[in-house]
Amino acid sequence: MRRVYCFLIFLYFLAVIFPDSGLAQTNTHDSLALKNQLKIEFRTDIGNVLPTNAFVRIQNSDADGLAHYSSYSVRLVRQTTGDQLWQQIYGKPSYGIGLYSAYFKDTKKLGNPIAIYGFFNAPFFRIGAWSLNYELGLGLTFNWNSYNPVENPTNIAISAEKSVYIDAGINLKYHLSTRLALSLGYGFTHFSNGALKMPNKGLNTEATRISVSYGLNDIPIRDKTVVRPVFSGYWEYTIAGYGGARNVLYQGTDVNLATSMKGVNYAVYGISNTLSRQITFKSKIGFGMTTEFNGSQNSQIVVDGPTLDTAELPFDRHLALSIYPSYELVVDHVSLLIQPGFYLLRMKTSHMSPQFYQRIGVKYHFLKDTYIGINLRAYNFYESDFIEWTIGHRLRWQN
Repeated sequence: MRRVYCFLIFLYFLAVIFPDSGLAQTNTHDSLALKNQLKIEFRTDIGNVLPTNAFVRIQNSDADGLAHYSSYSVRLVRQTTGDQLWQQIYGKPSYGIGLYSAYFKDTKKLGNPIAIYGFFNAPFFRIGAWSLNYELGLGLTFNWNSYNPVENPTNIAISAEKSVYIDAGINLKYHLSTRLALSLGYGFTHFSNGALKMPNKGLNTEATRISVSYGLNDIPIRDKTVVRPVFSGYWEYTIAGYGGARNVLYQGTDVNLATSMKGVNYAVYGISNTLSRQITFKSKIGFGMTTEFNGSQNSQIVVDGPTLDTAELPFDRHLALSIYPSYELVVDHVSLLIQPGFYLLRMKTSHMSPQFYQRIGVKYHFLKDTYIGINLRAYNFYESDFIEWTIGHRLRWQN
């Protein structure tokens, strides 16, 4: 996951330093108005499973291990027209929905996962029929052969039949015609259930990607004059509440194995306050603070006959206060955010997550200033802590 975070930061950096990507027209390929243009795309990934936990490292050392994998995707793509400001800013990007299927050599331990995901693809720049693009994807994965203490005890990477799908990639595309295009790329994919069920070390892959896309209709050629208003930055204060859950396993031996591995689910909820400044059409930077209740922090599990229960502890033992810098990549009503956080106050115990954590997420403004979102909280850049289901509101003002 550390590589995924670094790669995402690299993509964000490139997206920011190419603020007018795709707007400078060089020939007729770049002046195509893609009015409601729909495409069908097929993609194959051929790559490796990164050894980010003991399960993968051991399996990769075996002749029949997990070192190599392949996947296949079929995607419905909508190419934007440039008729709206955000489409012009991102150089007429494309977006859509995809169906993904992965194949691992040892299917008994991992299965053949299937994912449904949304994606966003935009150019860094275009030169003639060529374009260099970045892509981000988010979705849900099903059909894992997950951890089972009896039948599949070594798979500590995936412990639930469902997981989150997070993807980041870069590709070079060439348009053979007004309908047909080929691309070659490279990317990372991360799978995790956000600690909703433990153990959950996660699975990370890297792969070379080859894809072919075909437009469902011809693309009419139309030169378009891009008219952009002068950017005027503004301040934004956001308050958001979130809730989630975190699973903790029982380490004792006085209950049966199935009960101990089922563990106990603890509530996690909090309030985040962020003050941001939108510095370009694409980017917001800011600083924030989170006040949080984490039931799994300093938790104690007690045995109640054949079942497990939680010990009643003082409320303040589960509280934490943290601060974070914030970056948002703004795409119309959607924002992708990165917020690396630092705990300032929390009760210290022998078993606790690191002081430094990472939050990565997406939010959607369904009203002008109100949004819903989902964030993945992690530590060590690859271990999931929990998922935050978020709703928030913002106040905006100019200088």
